[in-house]
Amino acid sequence: MKSESRKKYLLKNTIIFSIGNFGSKLITFFLVPLYTNILTTSEYGTIDIMTVLTTIVVPIATLNISESIMRFSMDDNSNKNDILSIGMLFVLISAVLFLLLIPVFFIFGISINISFLLAVYMLSFATSTILLCYLRGIEKLLDYSLICIVQTLFIAILNIYFLVVMKLGIAGYILAYSIAYILTILLCLLRGKMIKNFFRENGRINRQLLKKMLKYSVLLIPNSLMWWIMNSLDHFMVTSIIGISANGVYAVSYKIPTILITLTTIFNQAWMFSAVKEKDSIDKNQYTNNVFHFLFVTVITISIILLLILKPLLWIYVGHDFIDAWKYVPPLLFGSTILTLGTFLSNEYTANKDSQGFLKSSVIGAVINLILNFALINRIGIIGAAISTCISYFSVFMYRVFDTKKYVKINVFSIKNIIEILLLFISSIVVYFDNYIFHTIIIILILIVLGILERKTLKDIFKNVIKKFKRGDKNG
Repeated sequence: MKSESRKKYLLKNTIIFSIGNFGSKLITFFLVPLYTNILTTSEYGTIDIMTVLTTIVVPIATLNISESIMRFSMDDNSNKNDILSIGMLFVLISAVLFLLLIPVFFIFGISINISFLLAVYMLSFATSTILLCYLRGIEKLLDYSLICIVQTLFIAILNIYFLVVMKLGIAGYILAYSIAYILTILLCLLRGKMIKNFFRENGRINRQLLKKMLKYSVLLIPNSLMWWIMNSLDHFMVTSIIGISANGVYAVSYKIPTILITLTTIFNQAWMFSAVKEKDSIDKNQYTNNVFHFLFVTVITISIILLLILKPLLWIYVGHDFIDAWKYVPPLLFGSTILTLGTFLSNEYTANKDSQGFLKSSVIGAVINLILNFALINRIGIIGAAISTCISYFSVFMYRVFDTKKYVKINVFSIKNIIEILLLFISSIVVYFDNYIFHTIIIILILIVLGILERKTLKDIFKNVIKKFKRGDKNG
């Protein structure tokens, strides 16, 4: 792919994913004040536990087939209808499995009404995920992005109705998401012309293709389990050791790193398509290094700015009972920054259909997270969970740095990069200073130092922006 066309391809996909992800996540971000003012810390903690439970049950029940559907659909010579038929098969299988889970939820003390709603929530979430992944795989990216916005808009409207007007509490929250996911399913079927194509092929299952897809996706089930341990086990441990209200506060602290993850997920999703296209290109190493450095500078800068505004942001963003969430943000944000870079590297696993790379890196992170959670939460409380998550994310990143060298050579540990990671680490520490003015001045000085170190990169970005404007004027 030529330099100019590859840039346009990456930029186009980034813009399209921005439409869906940024718009939908922005709406979700602004729902947090609603939740933290309407729900108690205990109710929010319970909802958080149900959410993290879904993130592990759904991949197991569906054998993580959504990942295979997306990756295999991206191949130029793939039979899209065969892949769609396999997706529909797993929708039917998961429907049976989630219905069987209702009595299991009931045994564990969840009321029959909530058990039924939870099963519907999981089924609608699983089905919408499969269909959205199919849309991404066939590169109907604009449809995918617009559907994501519609989905989140309905989540917001229904949450306001069920929580504020109807005052249904936990049941209202689950009901809002379930209805929004069902609407997403209908839109995916319509925009992807899935029903028409499915019946055109009589829904036949290509068994050879099914075996290949399962070989790829089944290895991602333990990978999902490992990520569940890293991202969610600490929520259960905080709940059992400290209490459900403490988990409600801890869950809110994740919302600030989510800002960074939202922005970088947009780029990483777009880069995944480029990584597949660039898999065999001659100048792959040089091009990938340039893109990685741009991402590196961007995430470090955004993270330091978030630390700068952290305390005033939470004062106006969440209810009074959740203010202490700021204490757990610095380690979570530092870890999320490093993980973002690791996610960029993991696109090489996707490009080369290397599910073992995902699995090995996640096992390392999960084992470290598990050990540290048991060691730290009992001793230092909630902050122990945040530190455990941070270190486990860093370990995943380190493994992927060395493991992905078999696919691409990236200069991760340049002196400049190490200095900039240290600047982020220092920023994370000074947030804990009692004197707000002093720590604000320190972080501003750190941003200035970062700007000096990256003056060439900033200059190049500025030049490219000016160039684009000049071209626009000429075209005008």
